Amino acid sequence: MESICVIKDLYKVLYQFEKDFAEAHSMTINEAMLLCCMKDGKPRTAGAICEYIGLSNSRVSKVITAVEQKGFIEREINKEDKRQMIFSLTEAGWQTVKAMQSKDLQLERLFQQLNEVLKKE
Repeated sequence: MESICVIKDLYKVLYQFEKDFAEAHSMTINEAMLLCCMKDGKPRTAGAICEYIGLSNSRVSKVITAVEQKGFIEREINKEDKRQMIFSLTEAGWQTVKAMQSKDLQLERLFQQLNEVLKKE
């Protein structure tokens, strides 16, 4: 039972990190991971984004919609397979990726907090 309590405490630390991240950057971790997935400039299908981020199709669809509504990506029909959509970064998306790359996410602090929880066990 003690392990479940440790998992709960780890989750609380990660939840707080995600909340702070969203407040500081006006986007969720999943939205940022989508932008990270596309930072090489290659257009991606929803399936490729799904694989990179590690979320279900329905969840990735919601993340894609949110990022698209923020103007960071655009979609077009795949010329080779008209059933698929291809997503690419917009100029605003590129600027956001560049800005995110220069930010300090305070990962050291996150890792320290996670280690403190693990040491309690």
